[in-house]
Amino acid sequence: MNERWNTRKSLLLRAADQNDHKAFEEFAVYYEDFIRIIIMKLGVSTEDYKDLQQNILLKLWKSLSKFDMEHENASFRGWLGTVIRNDVYKFFNSKKRTQEAIVTAEGLSISIDSLGEDSNDNEFQKLIESEWKAYVITIAIEHIKPYFSGNAMEIFSLTLDGLSVKEIADKLGVKENTVYMLRSRVKARFQKEVKNIRQLLEFPNEE
Repeated sequence: MNERWNTRKSLLLRAADQNDHKAFEEFAVYYEDFIRIIIMKLGVSTEDYKDLQQNILLKLWKSLSKFDMEHENASFRGWLGTVIRNDVYKFFNSKKRTQEAIVTAEGLSISIDSLGEDSNDNEFQKLIESEWKAYVITIAIEHIKPYFSGNAMEIFSLTLDGLSVKEIADKLGVKENTVYMLRSRVKARFQKEVKNIRQLLEFPNEE
């Protein structure tokens, strides 16, 4: 097994060891917000999400060692999505809302029955994938902020919002060459950070 593969799996492998509490704490730091985002987008209220989030994290801690990381089609993110889906289903089922619909923040309608165990809901998987990509970007931006000052991060943020170089220059009152230079510096650091995060939290077949 090559070194690159070992590096990619290191966090999940360490967190799977129930004696390595530090590793699971690191795992929880990375994943608890993602779990919160998904369960709240599925309609869980702010009053209820915390207990459900903690139950899911506890279930993951107990089940990580059973996840087949060696399988060629192994997708931890897909497995995580299944765990979240099943627990949300059980949560709403316990509230006797099985026949109701959950409407996500994007207006995506997902029936509670479709979240049940053994479900293979395509819309839910699309939600997991889109939210994961957005989540990785958010983490990467937070990680690189300390390395830049002045207008650099604002320029990059406006770039992500789709503004042109001229629009950014006019908005911030700087030269276009300055926008090009700072955008390039932040982008290079951002791309490196995204790669590092994905190496830590994903498998090669999840790219």
